[in-house]
Amino acid sequence: MDSKLKLDLEYCRKIEKKYGTSYYFVTKFFSQKQKLATYALYAFFRIPDEIVDSSETKDANKSLRQWIANWQMAFKYKTHDDPVLNAASWVFQEYQIPYEYSEAFLNAMLMDLTKKEYKNYEELEKYMYGSSGVVGIMMSYIIGFSDAKALDYAKDLGYAMQVTNFLRDIKEDLLLRDRVYMPKDELDSFGLAVDDFKKWKINDLYIDFMKFQIDRARNLYNSSKQGVELLDKSGRLAVSTAIVLYSAILTQIEKNKYDVFTKRARTSFLRKIMLFIFKR
Repeated sequence: MDSKLKLDLEYCRKIEKKYGTSYYFVTKFFSQKQKLATYALYAFFRIPDEIVDSSETKDANKSLRQWIANWQMAFKYKTHDDPVLNAASWVFQEYQIPYEYSEAFLNAMLMDLTKKEYKNYEELEKYMYGSSGVVGIMMSYIIGFSDAKALDYAKDLGYAMQVTNFLRDIKEDLLLRDRVYMPKDELDSFGLAVDDFKKWKINDLYIDFMKFQIDRARNLYNSSKQGVELLDKSGRLAVSTAIVLYSAILTQIEKNKYDVFTKRARTSFLRKIMLFIFKR
């Protein structure tokens, strides 16, 4: 490993530490090489996400398409001046991660620039495959697996985490990005509309809807557990810990009486330690 790559991986580590507190905690349970690879992948996911969420649509579209073009060059030539793209190209080579998964992820980021709502869960799932499903799949390549079925369970874990984030960030997504990731037909079936979220109103209809969504996420977490034994031993503890920590956000939403408008569901470092000790 050359000196530039070492510096680039350290740059990625700092990005993960700054933005992904739970992710960073879980990463500690990987081997040293897996940690480095995870830092690089996290940064590879984070930068486009920041471009999409932090810029005006026109500027974001231009910046994201430039990022995608640079990634294509980094993957092709196995190097790049950009520290994140250079580190990511190393990971994809080292662990033989198919390029198609990075394409799916970046296409989902492009979708975020234009698509603001989803008519049903099937449509949302197509988005989640790129935004989170392939994240779990790519991590499985870093960990190693004995059966290709592990990739389906890893996809479920990605979906579970994504649904959890959707529920936690309803207000933020709506206010800051004008996006609604709650399927419209499901809102309709519970007698709700997007305008109800804008009123930040908690009533029985809203609570029933949130319970339904939380049950979906928990079912996905439970499904993902079946894939842990299909992973190489070196990564099982980290994945099991991730399932415990991220599903705990759902429990916190419940403890907050489903109020995701004035309270943010999060787990403190001490809470992470306690969950790791007693629930994994």
